[in-house]
Amino acid sequence: MTAGELRLHLGCGVDVVPGWVNIDRSPNVLIGRVPGLRRTLAAARVLTPDQAGARFPAKIVRADVNRGLAYPDASVAFIYSSHLIEHLSRWQALALVRECGRVLRPGGVVRFACPDLAVLTKAYLERKDGDEDVRRRAADLFMEELGTFEERWGNPIQRLSWRVFSAAPHQWLYDADSLIELLRRGALTGAGQRRYREGEVPDLDRLERRPESVFVEATR
Repeated sequence: MTAGELRLHLGCGVDVVPGWVNIDRSPNVLIGRVPGLRRTLAAARVLTPDQAGARFPAKIVRADVNRGLAYPDASVAFIYSSHLIEHLSRWQALALVRECGRVLRPGGVVRFACPDLAVLTKAYLERKDGDEDVRRRAADLFMEELGTFEERWGNPIQRLSWRVFSAAPHQWLYDADSLIELLRRGALTGAGQRRYREGEVPDLDRLERRPESVFVEATR
């Protein structure tokens, strides 16, 4: 990394990549900083087993991208975000893209990865052409894969904890064309689709883990 080169990893989750400012808003970031708190909440059945097993590394900046990016204009070289933007409403996503444009330096690159609506739709249509048992489940599987609603089981406290500690359901999904258009509307230039772990953003071999996604890059 060039000296003084700032790289932002938005919505990092548990994937902390050296050389990047790894940012996530999850309350799990705070829980991980208090020794024994996760174990105590799990024993009290406030956390489900999956939540109790989550391990957020210490080197995460806790921040909500919906409140903007706390960096000066034209100060960032690269921005990477995987499977975050689909959790935002359309207007929130556009606001985030514009914020990325504000903090990127001239020639800086932003890369978004998210579920590919085209892939999900193709899978649904293929199931509808399958046998009767597959056809019956096609719509339900499609809705589950869209992730726009997540039904949670458990006691009332556990259901509340899912809303607090888990990512929000998907709000808006994209194919390559619609994601490119979003970046263009956000005043970024040269927006185009990229392949898995191929593009101008560095460290993609460490950043990217979901090859089935759609990937789009743009510059300021």
